[in-house]
Amino acid sequence: MSNPIDYSRFNNIQDGDSDSENNECGRSVPKDRRENPCETSSNFIMSPMMQTVEDPDTGRYVFLFNQTKIYSWDQNLDEINLYIPAPPNQEASSFDIRIEPQRLQVGLRGHDRYFINEQTFSKVDTKESSWYLDEDEKEIHIILIKAHRGEVWDRVLKGINTDEMDKERRNVIDPFLQQKIRKDLLLERFQEEHRGFDFRDAEINGNVPDPREFLGGVKYS
Repeated sequence: MSNPIDYSRFNNIQDGDSDSENNECGRSVPKDRRENPCETSSNFIMSPMMQTVEDPDTGRYVFLFNQTKIYSWDQNLDEINLYIPAPPNQEASSFDIRIEPQRLQVGLRGHDRYFINEQTFSKVDTKESSWYLDEDEKEIHIILIKAHRGEVWDRVLKGINTDEMDKERRNVIDPFLQQKIRKDLLLERFQEEHRGFDFRDAEINGNVPDPREFLGGVKYS
C-alpha cells in the first residue's frame, strides 16, 4: 500500500482509486489537474490545517483536519484510546488495521492505500495493543498500550511531514490543553499511589511536572 494521507476520503475510499490521486498537498486531485496539483486560482499553496480541541461532553480530545473531525482520543497512564468514525456498512473483517511499534495503519481491505498511515507519537507495546469495531457507536476503537508507562502523549500521531512543518502547524495542541493533559495524568498517578485520598479537584500551580518522572518516577503495577 502507498503512504500518502488523505483524511477527507475514508468514507469514500472504495470509490476513489481510479478517478483521482493523492498528492503532497494532502488532498485528492482529479487526473486532468495533475500538472500543478497544489496550485489554486490565486497561485497559493493550500496547507492542511490541523488542530486538537477538547470535547466538553465526552472529555475526549478531537483531532480536526481542515475543520473536519478525523478522530477523537484520550489517554491514561497505561494506554491511548483512539476512536475513528467508521465508514457505513462495513464489518470488522473489512478493515485492515496494523499496529506497529511506532506506526499505525488504518484502511479497508482490498484497497491500495490507507486512510491513516503515520508514525505514533511514541513507542507502542504491540503485543498488548488491540482494536475492535464498536457497532453501537459506529466507530473503530483502537487501544495503544504505551511502551513507557506514564509517558505524556501530546497527540496520537505525528502527522504529515512533521519535520518540515513550520512551528505553527506542528503545534496542533494548545499549550493550555497540553498542561491539562499532563495534570490529568499526574493526578491519576497520585490517586493510584495514595488510594485513601481524593485528588479529583486538586489544583497544581505553575507548570505541571512530568507525570512519568516526578518524585522518583511512575511505578509499574
